[in-house]
Amino acid sequence: MGLMDWMDVAENVVKGVQKVQDRVGPIERLAIQALGSASTTNLDDNLLTFLLALAAFDSYTLLGNCKGRLELKISQFQNLLGSNMQNKIQYGIYEICEGRHKGKKILAYRGTEVSGLVTLLQDISLALPSLTYLGQPIKEAIDSAVEIALKHKPDFICGHSLGGLITECVCSETGIPGASFNAPGPWSTIPSNNLLTGNKYNGVKFEVHLTRNDPVSLFGSYMGPECSHVGHPIWHLGVGTEDVIANHKMELMLNDLEKLL
Repeated sequence: MGLMDWMDVAENVVKGVQKVQDRVGPIERLAIQALGSASTTNLDDNLLTFLLALAAFDSYTLLGNCKGRLELKISQFQNLLGSNMQNKIQYGIYEICEGRHKGKKILAYRGTEVSGLVTLLQDISLALPSLTYLGQPIKEAIDSAVEIALKHKPDFICGHSLGGLITECVCSETGIPGASFNAPGPWSTIPSNNLLTGNKYNGVKFEVHLTRNDPVSLFGSYMGPECSHVGHPIWHLGVGTEDVIANHKMELMLNDLEKLL
């Protein structure tokens, strides 16, 4: 099978899984609420959510191109040696320039760039800590991310994709509010697979944003997307199954959130 054939298969699989999720998702959510499980609460602030998305988007390049709304104060590039998980993780510290949140700081963790199906699968596989050669690096990255948050004491944290998973774990350890975007779910009932080990996220204002027909949002969780995050996901429509890679990109999420301003 050629690449296009595999893409067709992937799109059909995503379409099928999304249909299943549409049916079982509401039931899962009701079950979680009935059990009284720990959960974050919504920010209920469209402007702040957009600013967090803007920081998450810029964290890939750390160019500070934030439409005049954010100022990049600190940039820490990743020391890459051919892997997204080697050495220190990449992050940026941004200051909000205007509005009711002026002067507040946002810490944005860089995720993984999407150039094709392989990088999408990488995001999903990196959420499998039971595999030693994958698990140890991601756990080290989470520990580093927590240390960074404790050092810089941001008002908010955010991240996209793998950066979003790390952000949720930092929230669980520190109680810092924020948002994750199209992230794999870090929680599992199996201890060896569970990355969400902190207990400080209950009631924290932190939003989980996912996109329909995004493979990472759908597949990157042991318990399904409704059961694997620090909070109840907020779903975005995306572009359907015609381009599942586009559904995962931060640009699409950013444009969607900007329309709500």
